[in-house]
Amino acid sequence: MFDSRYYGEVMRAFGYSPIAFEPISFSLGGLAKEDLQRQWLCHMDGTRFARMLQSGRKAIVTTGFGLSGIPHMGTLAQILKAIRLQQAGVPVQIVLGDLDAYNGKNIDLGYAHELAISYARFIADLGFNSARPNALRNQHDALPTLRYAYLIGHHLADADLEQAEEDLHDLYSQQKKVDSAMSYRRKLSLNLMIADFIELLALDGFDAVLVSLGIDEHKYVDLGRTVFQRQTAQSGALGGKVYSAMYSSIIRGFNGYPKMSKSFPDSGLSVDMPLEEIERSIMHGEMVTPFPETNVVFQMIASVSRFSNEQIREAYTECRKQSRGWTCIKQDYTKHLFQICRAWPKRSLS
Repeated sequence: MFDSRYYGEVMRAFGYSPIAFEPISFSLGGLAKEDLQRQWLCHMDGTRFARMLQSGRKAIVTTGFGLSGIPHMGTLAQILKAIRLQQAGVPVQIVLGDLDAYNGKNIDLGYAHELAISYARFIADLGFNSARPNALRNQHDALPTLRYAYLIGHHLADADLEQAEEDLHDLYSQQKKVDSAMSYRRKLSLNLMIADFIELLALDGFDAVLVSLGIDEHKYVDLGRTVFQRQTAQSGALGGKVYSAMYSSIIRGFNGYPKMSKSFPDSGLSVDMPLEEIERSIMHGEMVTPFPETNVVFQMIASVSRFSNEQIREAYTECRKQSRGWTCIKQDYTKHLFQICRAWPKRSLS
């Protein structure tokens, strides 16, 4: 389970700074430290990134996701977080992982291409601005990045890649969603993912990059840090640059799944679902817990909405009390979420 013990173990093992239960020491653009605390769990070198951004150095946040199917709520959360950062004045890149889906999840390449087109339109319609220095791109057409992925392979060993399994790998493997072993295809997928992170520093002239992903994907970012350090030690080309990360907590899944995932349709909601299905899950699918942080509906309100910080704070209070006000908030959120989901292109593959 992705509970407080899990988060604590990850942060201790990898040297991350906890921000969930104590004030974060930095802001990003127009987002105050309190705003960041509600959206992210922990960070790695986030303070250095914030200083670079504040001083006017060329800095960017990057995020992305594999295109294995219609967006679910975890993916939508990453998209909306990216838009919040961008609207707060922080440059952002979103990478659409069409090649990651093709090799990492064995998705048909034509299907991945069509999904990339739909995702790009969806993200733009939600308000993402792809004008430079921002970027919204797929992997298939980013040829300089593909070449850079080959070059950084010089700094990778099989053991590095084998240790970079996502924390939910066993679950995905048992359900036959990914290869059980670290196959050559999956190594290629990971290699390219690391290039997506670091090429912003090596090829695009940025002084600082902050990777924004879910905490369950922290090993990917840590692998990128290893490559960054090895490349810097060998050539010094990345010396003085900042490679950092900020992780969001996991949105729990319905029906006993540890998180919502496109790979497991029963785990949650996707953007193409009808209003009635969304309403049924939100109004009746939560598991009541003493802490809103572990309540799936509150987690969605905090991460998958355009609610203001004041609205999120009110939802926290009413969720904790399980009051009549909480029922009203869930009703309002159902309509709010459905309006967001309606931006998904109607002719997209399902």
